[in-house]
Amino acid sequence: MHTVGSVMLERLLNADGGGYQGRKISWDDGREYEFMGYQDKGVLTVLGEVHIRRAYYYNAVGKEGCCPKDKALAIEGTSFSPGVRRMTGRVGGYRSFELGSEDIKELAGIDVTAKEVQRISHKLGKEAGKFMSGEATAALSDNVIPIKATPKLYVEIDGTGIPMVKAELIETQGKAEDGKAKTREVKLGCVFTQTTVDKEGRPVRDEASTSYVGAIETAEQFAKRI
Repeated sequence: MHTVGSVMLERLLNADGGGYQGRKISWDDGREYEFMGYQDKGVLTVLGEVHIRRAYYYNAVGKEGCCPKDKALAIEGTSFSPGVRRMTGRVGGYRSFELGSEDIKELAGIDVTAKEVQRISHKLGKEAGKFMSGEATAALSDNVIPIKATPKLYVEIDGTGIPMVKAELIETQGKAEDGKAKTREVKLGCVFTQTTVDKEGRPVRDEASTSYVGAIETAEQFAKRI
């Protein structure tokens, strides 16, 4: 069924003949790009691999090319469909990359290596971090939508240092005499409410209200995030 589905999907994605938009187009950077021909691209989807025909445009001045169809399908700079990236990011966030790769193979029947799980998870993590940073900036500037007030809200933060490879410690100041760091700060925060008590009268956390957030950053940066 996956094979049948991938064949149908491939035909659907190529029904536009490659996404030709004329001899010349004006791209996002405002420059003019000229049509140079068609290029095929293999993309792994949740149904299997498909080959997509795309019109290729080139700017001679900037010596850069683009495929408008890649942007339309959200596959710029990647050979994985949005569905596969979401799936990969989810398993990569819960399990080791090796186990995540095995989970995708077992549950979806597609091959995504542990290294690819790592790369996709890191990229999605950066995108999520950028989004959350924007949300924090808006909140701190009072540019938020009013919500119903909560009488009592609990906020907890904990942190520690985790070992990192040298490439991740270039801009980190260490506590040793030589100033070299071996770890980076990692923080975990939890926001929740407690509106009921158990038989002993102790407060019980409301599971539905609980939100977690974690990041490898300083306490000052994390405080804005939480």
